[in-house]
Amino acid sequence: MSPTLHVIGAGLAGLSAAVAAARDGWRVALHEAAPMAGGRCRSFRCHLLDRALDNGSHLLLGANRNALAFAAAVGGGETLAVLPPRFPFLDVKTHRLWEVRPGRLPAGVWQTIRALGLTGIPHGQSVANRLGKTSAFAHLWKPLCEAILNTPPEQASAQLLARVLRTVFLGGHAAARPHVAAAGLSALFSAPAEATLAAHGASLRYGRRLTAIGPHVLEFDNGPVPIRDGDRAVLAVPPWVASQLLPALPPLATSSIVNLHFRLDHTAILPGGMPFLALVESLAQWLFVREDVVSVTISAAGSLVDRPAAAIAQQVWQEIAPLLQGAPQHLPPFRVIKERRATLAHTPAILRRRPGPATHLEWLFLAGDWLSAPWPCTMEAAVASGLSAARLALGRDDMSFA
Repeated sequence: MSPTLHVIGAGLAGLSAAVAAARDGWRVALHEAAPMAGGRCRSFRCHLLDRALDNGSHLLLGANRNALAFAAAVGGGETLAVLPPRFPFLDVKTHRLWEVRPGRLPAGVWQTIRALGLTGIPHGQSVANRLGKTSAFAHLWKPLCEAILNTPPEQASAQLLARVLRTVFLGGHAAARPHVAAAGLSALFSAPAEATLAAHGASLRYGRRLTAIGPHVLEFDNGPVPIRDGDRAVLAVPPWVASQLLPALPPLATSSIVNLHFRLDHTAILPGGMPFLALVESLAQWLFVREDVVSVTISAAGSLVDRPAAAIAQQVWQEIAPLLQGAPQHLPPFRVIKERRATLAHTPAILRRRPGPATHLEWLFLAGDWLSAPWPCTMEAAVASGLSAARLALGRDDMSFA
């Protein structure tokens, strides 16, 4: 019997590892505790709104080369809407609207990004330490920090934010070009990835949870799976699950995100003419529209996740209703999704603890956006980690999605 790559976890990291191995000719068995694939990047039918929703709203950028290549490799890239490299911002209190574009950044911003260069930033310095006294802090750097790192600027790593900003905004128009999953995240990633795996003869096993890892066995809640000579495995699960299975892994603090979805009685159009809009001076931080559904993202949500969903929805709707030709006093149908452990807390101390893909078992490797990487916890980091784990497990340095 030819060797098998066992992939535990069918989120974006696990799917990318499984697809890479299957395309390379390996036998692949994908194991997932949930009844569906996709992890945080999935779509579902919401009975409250009678609409298909994404679990959370995500933007891909041209600089996210691994994630875009993965989508193209499985056939989901056809569902992407490629947008102009424009990022509109609106001050909810003053109603001032402005844009960030490569080559047309607000006054002083170019200099600040260059000053944020990778050299000269102490590893332990926070974004607020570095940029807190600049004139653009409240209206640009703070919202960008929270959106990119999902961490308050008083705690977030200035070094990591600098790396992302330089890659995106100093990489030209192509690097900064937004890509939106027009048909939803499942249509972009998980559904075509499952189809690709099935076409390559992979085994897809849902509803089975890994409970323990032995020297030569994976213990699932419905029975053991032996690791035979030549078999390999990729553990692509969240960090708190991985640490239960591998206690030697370091503890990693996480940060929350609150997502809201409102169904309007008309097609939504945002100020600025793009399908997304950044808000400042408001609880709501980013708006995304798809036909008559408006989705709101609140990153670095902190204690907000403990508030009742209806109270959060009421406050957010009062802020955004004037932007959408809605009446603040009439709350439309809504859905609130709280992700208490959405990403790592991207603080300097936590970043130093991000582990690599190797484990104490020569046949077992890690994948996930929480591993050590030049990116924060994003779709790009997840796909890149899955590809890296597959390369190591299979001993193939030249493996890619190109």
